[in-house]
Amino acid sequence: MTVPPPPPPGWYPDPSPAPSYRWWSGVAWTEHTWPPPPAPANAQAAAAQTGAAVAQGDVRPRRRKWLGRFGGWLIVAASAAVWLWLFGLSLLVTALAPHAGDGAPAVLSPYLLVTGSGTAAAAIFYTMAYKLRPEDGVTVPRLAAVALIGGTLATLIVLPVEGLIDVLAGGTARHPSLAVLASAGAVEELVKLGCVLLLCSRLPVKNARVGLFVGGAVGLGFSFIENLSYLQQSYVLGHDNGSGIGLFLTTTAGRELTGPFLHPVFSALLGAAVFGAARNGRFRITLGVVGAYLGVAAAHGLFNSLQWAGSERAFGPASGFLLLLADLMFVIASGVTWLLVVRHIRRRDARALAT
Repeated sequence: MTVPPPPPPGWYPDPSPAPSYRWWSGVAWTEHTWPPPPAPANAQAAAAQTGAAVAQGDVRPRRRKWLGRFGGWLIVAASAAVWLWLFGLSLLVTALAPHAGDGAPAVLSPYLLVTGSGTAAAAIFYTMAYKLRPEDGVTVPRLAAVALIGGTLATLIVLPVEGLIDVLAGGTARHPSLAVLASAGAVEELVKLGCVLLLCSRLPVKNARVGLFVGGAVGLGFSFIENLSYLQQSYVLGHDNGSGIGLFLTTTAGRELTGPFLHPVFSALLGAAVFGAARNGRFRITLGVVGAYLGVAAAHGLFNSLQWAGSERAFGPASGFLLLLADLMFVIASGVTWLLVVRHIRRRDARALAT
């Protein structure tokens, strides 16, 4: 007698204790249900204030937690206030004692370094955490641990590997080789994906939506740590040629524009492909997964190659303008791709619940 295989992971009707859906991991039932169990009477009375919005067609009541839905923008505003305070204080000290710093070594404020490398990453992470749902099976502390541990572990692996490639290709700290920049996409995306799988292999829910969150979290952690090294290097090198804080500011603007948007998007898209291909709670290597990896690795490598070409003035006097244009095109293209993937996941989940 042949025993039929268990159903694939997904939401299935769970009639007890109340009509709802329960997540089947492909092996066993989990504790995650949707909608959540009904709240006690006192909580229901407190939630009655949001009933009007629900009656008007809003399926889910408006969530009020942490800094609100625009908390990411508040983080950016707080960082801007820190910069204004530090530079305003510096100008005041210079006006009162213009020669107070003569002979002292140039030291970069840690506030400028941390906010310059992490503001956009923190704002994006806040927005991701705010949009987590109970049925995702990922808590905010778990997502933060994935970002911090995954980003740290990935950079500790990537740095020596890329350093060895650069040395073998004849690159230097001031002039990295084209080989290390072109291969960075393949190396970094593979290492980040490995960290995602290592840290998230025991998550109860494995689908494309969860893959977007955990992949993006590792990308944000990696971007933050990588940006720290870029900003430190630019400040030190800037003092050699007299540009100092100017080179630091331009590097900060470029890294805040590209790093937190490209690294998380690449990792999120790859995470969505891998988690979406999982069956019965196990990860699989499919043609879709391989294609996603090759796509993000190629896009990442192309972006770095264009950065190298711009720094080497390969496009002549217009290299700076063309490099900025290429950065904007990559940011827009990655954002559009992410939106299309998110829309596809939402439609597929809606069809699954409807059936």
